[in-house]
Formats: sequence, C-alpha cells, structure tokens
Amino acid sequence: MSEPAHPKTIGKYEVIELVGSGGLGEVYRARHEKSGEIVALKRLHERYQTNRKLLGLFHKEIMIHSRVSHKHCVRFIEAELTPPNAHIVTEFVEGYNCHNLIREAGPIPPLVACCILLDMLQGLEHLHCLDIVHSDLTPSNIMVETTGRVLLADFGLSSEQEFEDYAGMTVGTPGYQAPERLEHAPITALADVYGAGIVLHEMLRGERMFMNMNDAETKKRMQSLKYDWVATGHKDFDKHLKGVLSTALSYKPQKRYPSPREFMYALYMCLKAFNIRYTRRAVLQWMGDKQLTRLPVQPPLQRIYV
Repeated sequence: MSEPAHPKTIGKYEVIELVGSGGLGEVYRARHEKSGEIVALKRLHERYQTNRKLLGLFHKEIMIHSRVSHKHCVRFIEAELTPPNAHIVTEFVEGYNCHNLIREAGPIPPLVACCILLDMLQGLEHLHCLDIVHSDLTPSNIMVETTGRVLLADFGLSSEQEFEDYAGMTVGTPGYQAPERLEHAPITALADVYGAGIVLHEMLRGERMFMNMNDAETKKRMQSLKYDWVATGHKDFDKHLKGVLSTALSYKPQKRYPSPREFMYALYMCLKAFNIRYTRRAVLQWMGDKQLTRLPVQPPLQRIYV
C-alpha cells in the first residue's frame, strides 16, 4: 500500500518535502509563498485535527514555544489552530539531530560532546528561567546545524509550571526518562538535568543507555551505573568527566546538579583545561573532519581531541 502524497500547500506555505513523522503529526520542509523563507512546518495528523483533547495539547505547545526566544532554541515563527490545517511554523535547521549525528559519525569525541551539551544547556537554562520544563530531552530533539550551532527543539511535552503532576501517565520518550518519572512522580526541572546526562552518555558511548528494557530493569540499572569505560588517557580529564556523569545521572534528584547552570559550569571546567574557548567553532571543526559540513573553520584551530 503506497504512502499518501503530502499536501502541496498548508496555509500560506508551499510544501517541499516530508522530513519527519511522529505519533501526533508530520514535519515538512516548506517555503513561505511570498517571502520565500524556508521553514519547518509541523502539522497534526489529519485524523487528530478534530480531536479536542489533542488540539488542546497542540495549543499548549504553541503557547509555550511562542514564549521561548534564545539563540540555542529553535525559533518559533507562527502557528494556526484551525482544522484541517492546525500547524506550528519554526525555523528550519539545516543539519543533523544528535541521533543522526551519532548514527553517521559514531561516538562523539568527549570534548566535542561537552561543547554540544554546553550549548544545549544554555537553551535549557532559558526554559527553566521561564518556569518551563522540557520533559523530553533526547538526542533527536537536539539539533546541530552545519555551522556548528546547537539548538534545543520540540516543546510538545513541555510544562509551563515549576512542576506538573502527571500521576499514572507516561511522559517522555522511553529510555530517556528520569527515575522519578518511572515512578510517576511530579515532573520537575531536575528531570531535565537527568535527561541531559543521558544525552551526554549516549554521545560519548555512541549507543543508548537503556535499550529494550522494561521499567523495573531500567530502574535497577539506573541505581548501579558505572563509568569505567571513560578512558581517554588523560587522568584528570577522565576523573572530572566521570564526576560530571555520576552527578547528572544521580538516581536521587537532590544529588544532581541543581540547575543547568551548574551542569554548564562543570562542562566549562572540562573545556577550560584544554583551552577550548569557542564551542561552536569546535563543533564545526569536528564536523569538517567528519565531512559532515563543507564550511571552512577559521583559525586558530582548537585542540578538540583527547
């Protein structure tokens, strides 16, 4: 059975191609009919366009994303809630999400992974300052532009409160949830810190932390995480990186970094030891080495490999 053809236009946008599809909707690369601006357009699946509950959740995403304005967050442009074309329009990021980046290049060098996460945490800190909890930090929701710029994306599961009680509900992507979420406890900003730790772990290892496990198996592993695999050959750096992972991935929320800012500082200390001052340039330098971008890196080159 062939896939249905995508629409030629949605609102005032000409659809160019389908770039992704999820449980609630599709994401298209599109062009504004007058300005010619290339955008990402996320539209609810046709079967959900008249579902009042899902339209409500979509409206919540619009309200949250429209408040977000930061250089490390995907830029909101506009939205439409009228069926059959309820959609959100954001900037189009020419590049990769971290999931595809790992799939293309394998494990990311530790210093480069620290650069990517440091920039993403700046966007996350902005969200937390607005009392927004992302609730779905995964490699797929962290975009790396071919210029080396890192952006946080997808606010579909975000909450506008300091904490929100989803008792009895599964919130987030399986394998990327904090321990307290597996116990259906209220969502807090500390769950995002744990999610960022999972992403860092995956970038360093090149594989998922929790693969094909049920909740009981996942919680058991969360309580006995080991970091003996961190072995770059630089003793002090290894010790610091193990400490960063063990703190971010602490089973007890109160033992984690209390905010993205403290997490950022710990990563900054890793980079400072190697005199890496320009995170975006470091990411671009590595992408150039991996032939993931054709953009040249301006000197001086930084020491991005351990």
